[in-house]
Amino acid sequence: MTIVAISREMGSGGYEVAAAVAKTLGFAYVDREILLHAARVHDVSEEKISDVADRHLSLWERFDEEKRRFLTFIEAAYYAFAEKGNLVTAGRGGPFFLRNVSHAMRVRIMAPFDVRVRRVMEREKLDTKTATGKVRNYDREMAGRIDYLFGLDWTLPENYDLVINTETDAWDFYTDLLVAAARHHRFRPTEASVQRVRDLSLGARVRAAVAQDPLTKNINVEVVARQGQVALKGVVFSPAMMDAAAHVARHVPGVVQVSCEAVEIPRVYPGPIM
Repeated sequence: MTIVAISREMGSGGYEVAAAVAKTLGFAYVDREILLHAARVHDVSEEKISDVADRHLSLWERFDEEKRRFLTFIEAAYYAFAEKGNLVTAGRGGPFFLRNVSHAMRVRIMAPFDVRVRRVMEREKLDTKTATGKVRNYDREMAGRIDYLFGLDWTLPENYDLVINTETDAWDFYTDLLVAAARHHRFRPTEASVQRVRDLSLGARVRAAVAQDPLTKNINVEVVARQGQVALKGVVFSPAMMDAAAHVARHVPGVVQVSCEAVEIPRVYPGPIM
């Protein structure tokens, strides 16, 4: 049930390496399937959910409830695949979703900026200026996205188990290196690590269910799940709002018990406008 979760820079060859690793290991390789799963399960537009997944959200969009809901759906979809194990993913925040999961090998694939620009030029038939701008914009947007979602710097090596520099086109070497690492006993699943993924997945499904329900979709609630025990915590305008979220949570498959901790903010009447 090992998981290889790859974060890749544009022009680093990360997608190609990920696919080759999955083929050699006999693992499933998923990328767009995560978005398709999210759109299908939560009955939303694939186009809209792809837009949220593939670009950095502006400051104002971060407060857009629909965008926040779609990110929640993507998270739940990622964990749905992660639960199955024997998986390779590229992008979608995989290494950050799987922090503290011991059987997940978190990998960053990078290359020098000029090498990436050259590869993008060759692949997409672009001039130097256009390719440079495209790679630079991608780096900036990814940095903003990971910081917004996880509060982490995606470039720091300490956020990964392995960092590979693909400066040279030694693609077989990079594939063999990752395959050997994935087969190491360091990344063999344990009962505790498998349960960790199940708990993360259940918590994500509860958040997604709350985000999808018409009565609770605008509630921003924290969810922690442990072996079917689910704890909800959030800031609400009335206890009834948290009760509604708890009601939704109880109907998510796998939930055994729900507890709530609500901080109530009273609605303030400013008085008549003179």
